[in-house]
Amino acid sequence: GNGMLDAGEECDDGGQFPGDGCDDTCEVESGFACAGAPSTCDPTCGDGTIVGGEQCDDGNLTANDGCSDTCAIEQGYICDGALSSCAAVCGDGFQVPGIETCDDGNAVSGDGCSELCTQESGYMCSYGSGEAMPSVCITVCGDGLTIMPAEQCDDANRFNGDGCDSTCQGEEGFECVDNMPMSACFAVCGDGAIVVMEAC
Repeated sequence: GNGMLDAGEECDDGGQFPGDGCDDTCEVESGFACAGAPSTCDPTCGDGTIVGGEQCDDGNLTANDGCSDTCAIEQGYICDGALSSCAAVCGDGFQVPGIETCDDGNAVSGDGCSELCTQESGYMCSYGSGEAMPSVCITVCGDGLTIMPAEQCDDANRFNGDGCDSTCQGEEGFECVDNMPMSACFAVCGDGAIVVMEAC
């Protein structure tokens, strides 16, 4: 505790308080590395133990896996345990690159981004790998997939004049039916609206 490295001492930080890297018998504590006199002790990130100011330690110094190379929990993750196990948090509004294809701030399916943070069929979600903003999912008009709530029809194109217009709304003089996987639109004879397919 005198701040000098004497014979038999692994460290001496000038104190005799355990838990700071150099214990009361001047031995380096597990999970720390000490150097100098008086000794300065820092947690050893990547050794699988959580000590000092470490939030996590997953046994490596790899960033972008939930626990950073400085043993801090990365945004969009939750970590648990001494040899930390980290998982992406679906529904927190932060899209984790390579794991989540979307994250709209909830863990509910049917709104474009599923409860597993994967983009749902018929939707297009904003991608911004690592963005702190929630994904925004919109229906994809003209994809010929399931007719979404904002669509009256979807005939697998975005042309006007064929019954289903470029915004996936039904056109006057046509009747569209959901003919899985896409809409089929037919001119309605006798409705008073002349369309290209009708002579009168």
